[in-house]
Amino acid sequence: MPMDRSRRRGAATAVVVALAATVALAPVAAGAQETRPGACAAERHTAGAGSAGSRGGGGRGRTPSPATGVAPLAAGYWTRGLLGGWGNAWKHGVPGYGETESDIRFGVFHPQLGRFVTDRLELFGEGTLFVYERPAPALSAGVAGLGGRWHLRPDRRWTPYVLGIAGLLWTSLDVPEIDRVFNFQLVYGVGVRLVPPRGPGLMVELRNHHISNAGTAGENLGVNAAVVMAGVQWVLR
Repeated sequence: MPMDRSRRRGAATAVVVALAATVALAPVAAGAQETRPGACAAERHTAGAGSAGSRGGGGRGRTPSPATGVAPLAAGYWTRGLLGGWGNAWKHGVPGYGETESDIRFGVFHPQLGRFVTDRLELFGEGTLFVYERPAPALSAGVAGLGGRWHLRPDRRWTPYVLGIAGLLWTSLDVPEIDRVFNFQLVYGVGVRLVPPRGPGLMVELRNHHISNAGTAGENLGVNAAVVMAGVQWVLR
C-alpha cells in the first residue's frame, strides 16, 4: 500500500509538471506562429532574388519586367521574321531622282534575319520578292543585306522605331524609270512592334522603297513606292 501511494503521488506530480510546462510554453509557440508567415515571405523573397540574380548573371539579356510582364529587347538577341504587304508608286521618296510617273502596284514579301547589337539597335538582312500587278505582270527579287532598326522605347510593350536598309535587286519590270535589269534598292521608313514576353511579336511598317541603278545606265530616273507592311517576328532570347 505505501508503494501504491508513492506511485500515485509520482503520477500526480508528473501531470502537474506537464500542465505547468504546457501553460508556460503556449505564449512562446503562439509568438512563433505569428512571426512565421513573415519569415516565409522573407524566405520566398530571398529565393526569388537569388533565382533572378542567377538568371541575370548567366543570361544573355534582361529578364521580363515584373511591372509590365514585357520581355525587353536587349543586345545579343537574334530575330527572325516574315513581313508582307502592298506597294504603290508615288512621286516622293529619294531626293535627286525624277518623280515616278508610271502606275506601278505590287505585293511584297520579306523574310528577315537579324541580331540586336545594343538594346536599341537591331541589324538585319532580308530577302525581297515583289509581284507586280501593274502596269503588267512582272517580278523583282533580291537581297537587302545591310539594314538597321533603331528602337525609341525598347522597354515598352509597343515599341516605335525608324529603319533603313540597302541591297541589290533583279527586276523584270518594264517601265521608263528602269533602265536595266540589275539595280540597287534603298529603303527607309518607320514602324511599330509589339514585344510579348514570349512567342512571335507583331510588326507594322510604312516604307519608301527606291529602285535605281546608281547612274550606271540610261537616265536612271528610278522608281519610288510607298509600301505598307505587317508581319510577325520571333525574338530568340
